[in-house]
Amino acid sequence: MSCIGTAGHVDHGKSTLVTALTGIDPDRLAEEKARGMTIDLGFAWLTLPSGREASIVDVPGHEAFIKNMLAGVGGIDVALLVVAADEGIMPQTDEHLTILDLLRVQSGVVALTKCDLVEDDWLALVREEIAERLKSTTLASAPIIPCSAVTRAGLPELLAALDSALDAAPGRRDLQRPRLPIDRVFTISGFGAVVTGTLQDGMLHTGQEVEIAPHARRARIRGLQTHKHTVAAGLPGGRLAVNLTGVATSDLQRGDVLALPGTLRPTYAIDVQLELAANTPRPLAHNSEVEVFAGAAQTAARVLLLDRDELAAGATGWAQLRLTHPLAILRGDRFIVRSPSPSLTIGGGAIVEPFARRHRRHDSAVLARLAILARGDPEDILLTALRPDATHTRSQSTAYGARSSDELSALTGLPTEDVTTALADLIARSRVVRIGNVLYATDQWQRLQDDAVALLDRYHQQYPLRPGMLREEWRARLGLSPRNAAAALAALVTAGHLADSADAATSVSLPQGSSVRLSGHIPTFTPEQEHAVAELLQRFRAAPFSPPTRSEAEQLVGIEVTAALIERGILLKISDTLLLEPAARDQAIQRILAHFATHETLTVAEARDLLGVTRKYTLPILEYCDDHHITQRRGDDRTLDPRAPTALSLAASDEFPPQH
Repeated sequence: MSCIGTAGHVDHGKSTLVTALTGIDPDRLAEEKARGMTIDLGFAWLTLPSGREASIVDVPGHEAFIKNMLAGVGGIDVALLVVAADEGIMPQTDEHLTILDLLRVQSGVVALTKCDLVEDDWLALVREEIAERLKSTTLASAPIIPCSAVTRAGLPELLAALDSALDAAPGRRDLQRPRLPIDRVFTISGFGAVVTGTLQDGMLHTGQEVEIAPHARRARIRGLQTHKHTVAAGLPGGRLAVNLTGVATSDLQRGDVLALPGTLRPTYAIDVQLELAANTPRPLAHNSEVEVFAGAAQTAARVLLLDRDELAAGATGWAQLRLTHPLAILRGDRFIVRSPSPSLTIGGGAIVEPFARRHRRHDSAVLARLAILARGDPEDILLTALRPDATHTRSQSTAYGARSSDELSALTGLPTEDVTTALADLIARSRVVRIGNVLYATDQWQRLQDDAVALLDRYHQQYPLRPGMLREEWRARLGLSPRNAAAALAALVTAGHLADSADAATSVSLPQGSSVRLSGHIPTFTPEQEHAVAELLQRFRAAPFSPPTRSEAEQLVGIEVTAALIERGILLKISDTLLLEPAARDQAIQRILAHFATHETLTVAEARDLLGVTRKYTLPILEYCDDHHITQRRGDDRTLDPRAPTALSLAASDEFPPQH
């Protein structure tokens, strides 16, 4: 399917010409018919001599309704520029032509209307004027067809020229990510909400679940129509009416975009290649306020020039647009900028990075990155997207540029098949590596490996007795998302760089408490520490149930050595203050179990006598037994827990692993 869009000054006969060509009056509002002037977008369709059917979007020509014109012209394939022969080029002719040029509409036809009202020599002068004005635009080769909607002179030639222009227009591709910029919202009694637009980048089908960006409202397609005919699927490039369920018309507005769920996300900042129109009256200064028009949407924005302090008329530069309201757009989309006061089209351009971060101005690295993105080579674009820019912070989940192929397709705006082909070539040439479900530029993966090893090396030097860094801390300090961290760790363990207390090769998350270390790291006590530990353990064995407290142990051998003894199971953590050797812990439990062989309850005083220690030590040991299902507390007394082992089985088992 294809779409033709009109353009031209008010009263030059656009709507009359559309009616003559199609038999459909595009002026649908009562006010339009009363005033005899198009105010909002109108729609029609026709069958061309070749047999193809094309949609027509008719736009208002009055300067007061230029915003309505911009809402309809963004998705057209061919421009039908209408110029009245009795007036020639007028202000809105010029502004509309500037807009078409900035949107890079490559194919078009000029309809020189009202030719029945002028003499041949005047007609020739007007044709010459139009041809001269077109020379510097994308429509320089557009044919100029004199015609009259009243006498129908020239209409067959105009239809043939439109047919040829559609042949010359770039074909619409099915990129399998449909999006419909909404230019009209209304309600049909008995059916509910209906939206219309020109479908881009894919097909829509009846019954599909869709999402309305930028507000992420979900709906379902109840029905589709093209040119008032019900269809099962809408084709890229065609005008489409979509009947939606699950959403009210009050939740929809012109400028929203209908897409498949999760395929289009809004942005408040875009990096762009900005071109100022040659006829702009004054330069555009850094930090200027403008109005941005993209698709059917519009928003106010602030222009941050990245490579200069002002942009001269006719010049092109790099800029970031900070948007007041979010836009749902993709890389490569064209846009228009207008000055709010005076209201005037001043420029436009192409979106290079739809999810822009803040940049330092005049930064050569930033400008080089934007230049690569603007060139459009898929491999260069993907490599650039896989490298975080200079403003990247480690708190983001895209540290080291890791992205899935779906994320790359959404971020870059490239078709899925182009992404797949380019990635296969980049992987074959070792420019990109796949780690788990994400991809890294090879140099970024090497940087991640180096950083991961260096991080642990510094950690081992600072804490030589610790078995390793907690995996969650390792992930956070590298700035990796949980899933990316699990895949990266598995790869690093497999490569022999790191070792892990969990099975990193199969884990898809980071288990709480597990740690990671360099593969060659073995915590080892120094001779001085070994001597201090021996003296400490002698004190533990001299008073097995009332040994030094944890704080006393830390004073004697140090905090790190005490933690290492607990980590290795040489000492067991009974409570925050009490540590016991494993043998002492087992002996205490055996005495308690033996007591229950002849008694139903155990008091604190009885436990104190059993262990030969004060309440200071007795209570933590009893609470440990409660926690490990040896005893159950009943008031101030204890009873035997049904899950408790016997004294004999305890002696032959490992029922109580070290508690850290």
